[in-house]
Amino acid sequence: MQRRHPVVGRQAELAALTAAGRDTAPSGRLALVRGVAGSGRTALLRAAADAWQDEGAVVLWLPPVQPGEGPEDGFGALLYSVRRHYELLGQPALAAPVAALGALCSSPADRTPGRTAALAREAATLFHHIGRHGRAVLIADDAGDAPGRVLALDAATRPGVLVVAATEPDAPAANRLDAVAEVVVELPPLSAPAVRDLLDRRHGTPVDDALVSGLVEALGPLAGHPATVVATVEALCQDDRLTVSGGHLCLRDPHEPIPLPAGHPLTTGLHTYGPAAVRLATMASVVRFGLADLPLFATATLGDPDGYGAIVDELVSAGVLVADHLGGLRPQSQALAARLVQDAGPRAVARLHRACAAALLRRTGAGEAADRLRLADHVTSAGAAVPPDRRTAVTLLSTAVRTAEREPDRAAHWLSAALQHCGGGDTAGDIQPRLLRLLVRTGQFARLAAEVDRIVAGGVVAADRADLAAAALLAALHTADPLPHRVRTALAGPDAMVAFGDAWPSRAPAPTAEPTAALLTAHEVATVRRALTGGPAADPLLRAGGLGDVVEVLRLVLGAARYGPPVDGAAAAYHRLHEHRRRGDLAGVLSAAREANLTAAPDQVVPRLARLWAAEALALRGQADAAAEWVRSVPAEPPYAAVHWWVANGPGGEPHDATDAAEQIAAGWLAYDAQRTYGSPIGVEQLLVRIADLGARFGVDAASDRLRALRGALTTEAASLIQALIDGDPAAAARGAGHVRSRGHHLDLWYATLALGRTAEDAGTWLLEAHALARTLGAPVARSAVVGTLRQRGMTPPQTRGARPAFSAVEVQIVELLRGGRTNRQIAARLRLSEKTIENHLTRLFARTGLRSRVELAAATVETDGLGAAS
Repeated sequence: MQRRHPVVGRQAELAALTAAGRDTAPSGRLALVRGVAGSGRTALLRAAADAWQDEGAVVLWLPPVQPGEGPEDGFGALLYSVRRHYELLGQPALAAPVAALGALCSSPADRTPGRTAALAREAATLFHHIGRHGRAVLIADDAGDAPGRVLALDAATRPGVLVVAATEPDAPAANRLDAVAEVVVELPPLSAPAVRDLLDRRHGTPVDDALVSGLVEALGPLAGHPATVVATVEALCQDDRLTVSGGHLCLRDPHEPIPLPAGHPLTTGLHTYGPAAVRLATMASVVRFGLADLPLFATATLGDPDGYGAIVDELVSAGVLVADHLGGLRPQSQALAARLVQDAGPRAVARLHRACAAALLRRTGAGEAADRLRLADHVTSAGAAVPPDRRTAVTLLSTAVRTAEREPDRAAHWLSAALQHCGGGDTAGDIQPRLLRLLVRTGQFARLAAEVDRIVAGGVVAADRADLAAAALLAALHTADPLPHRVRTALAGPDAMVAFGDAWPSRAPAPTAEPTAALLTAHEVATVRRALTGGPAADPLLRAGGLGDVVEVLRLVLGAARYGPPVDGAAAAYHRLHEHRRRGDLAGVLSAAREANLTAAPDQVVPRLARLWAAEALALRGQADAAAEWVRSVPAEPPYAAVHWWVANGPGGEPHDATDAAEQIAAGWLAYDAQRTYGSPIGVEQLLVRIADLGARFGVDAASDRLRALRGALTTEAASLIQALIDGDPAAAARGAGHVRSRGHHLDLWYATLALGRTAEDAGTWLLEAHALARTLGAPVARSAVVGTLRQRGMTPPQTRGARPAFSAVEVQIVELLRGGRTNRQIAARLRLSEKTIENHLTRLFARTGLRSRVELAAATVETDGLGAAS
């Protein structure tokens, strides 16, 4: 029978609890369900109640615990529950014991020494009658909150009656319940897969990876508590922060903080410590804060340092704050910090910062030592709450200059505040270039666009123009928003930097001479242009430009010391998509594509390209209909023409015969011509290699002479693969595959080894490698393509290895995640283990299996290699 209250991830606990109800001891049995708030205690009790009722037992629920319950009030709760379920019990003989217990409970003034014993005796008699005439279960949720109920529950534990008490581990009566319980069911945190399953079932839509990882990161130790996870996601729904993209439930902006839901026990518990505790916890949420800051905070808020010290002890003990070994204090989770900031509101937070900044300035004025970094943090975060002051700007500037190398992100915030305080002039001229460079270095391109607009609004001088134009170019390359009109107007000039940024990626102009800027030199801009328009460039740049990956192009041109990849925005999501594709993580490709489509307008270039690469991943996973839908959503025209052809004629779109192959080749050349005329190299190399593959495989004319002539404009990798395919050159094959292998691109290596294995004389070597790679991808279509090719070439697919030693459930999960291309850090996050623990597991797995690499281990599947959970 289907459960009316299904539970997810608690099947073992549910089985243990329901079994206790079937086997009540001769003297009765008390079962204890123990778990922290939000761990799903109530959901488990309801599911168990369903099971017991389906088996014919009568289930009685005690009423909720009332504040201030006395030692004898538990007996009144027993009486209330029996009267409420009297008709279900169907026992006329209960009338007398119910009346006897009711008489005692209705005379609270009678406080004789033997009264509690009499109540216990009458309650025991009542439940003795209940147990004699059939199975019964008495459920007491949150029983540990009422010490007076323990005696009543013990009295109700009679033959034929199972008493189930649920409690938090640190509840007042938890230890007393533990002492009398015969069965204890612990509720540990849910695993990440169980949390995903819980959300999938609750919302009826698959949950995106970014939503799950965002919840795990934000909730921290609360991520395994189902009630907290469900309430948090429901709050996100109410705030319109979730949407469905690509058939999955996604965060609209995965980089916006995820707060705990309003009214979470952690925040309501904090308020019981008073306003001072709330202010202190809020401050620890918005700035680096520690025990050493308590005197300053007390001065700023007119509090008592000793009193704040006691508050800190209480909040750490309650799990609201966490203290590190250096005395630093932070909220228990990012979600709690976000909730505290949201509850306080920006004005209250700004006032807190202003008060702390004022206290620090008073110290400085009195000649006392003051932490300049803390002062800079408070002034910056206070914003407009601190009046503009040129001296403040100079202080922020000097502090940022000293700290920029060590903490560039923090220094960028200080410089932004300094620019607002300085009021223009020479100081602004010193701050501005430093700020622009730091924003580029830290990957804050949305802020870069805002700063350029703000600076332009204040007036541009000739000396600023080159840096601002370069900053506008970089902002345009990373954000989906067009440059504001006043920026284009103010920075338009003989150089084409702004025009280039404003036009990308719809069409990039030819390189022109430009003045040198401190932020970008003319040579660097020309290099970026060549990479993005298919001009002569080094192989890594050609490859990045051929994917339209602006982030990778700029990382290669500017280097890590000057350029920081962005964490949000369409360009950042698109870059992550290709990182996932390189690792063979098809699920990650799909998640990044959904993010790119939610970050920018769906008709822009980056989201459309992301949909095409996502369609490739869907096709490899065997989801042909979903793949076709995403392909249809993108026009088969430049700059998408080459990738569109590549995906439409890739996995699942293979030609049936030579005629089909010739038609696909002809369409491929049309797409190539359109793409090159347009001036975009995106997808061109993949297209040309596949044209060579189709021609060699089906023996049709693929314009080999034209392919040979084009090799000089391609990467060494693509040129070698084309030579190997059209000329059957084994040295070129080894060279081309070696290049792919050296850059660790699992998916491209699978394509290359499969293509070479279809035509090369030494097909076995290539196809065995392709077979192993297909298994690491976890893509059934990829594996089927290799198996089919092996059979066509008269070879037998690799047989399963002999049985290996049994593996634990955690080890099997690690292997499964490896096969999905996850890194050690990602595996640790998914399983909520440390990276060191994952490394130790992998070391033991290598030793036990005799395998030598992550790829080999990932290729050892549960079904084919004997990897299985230990019995």
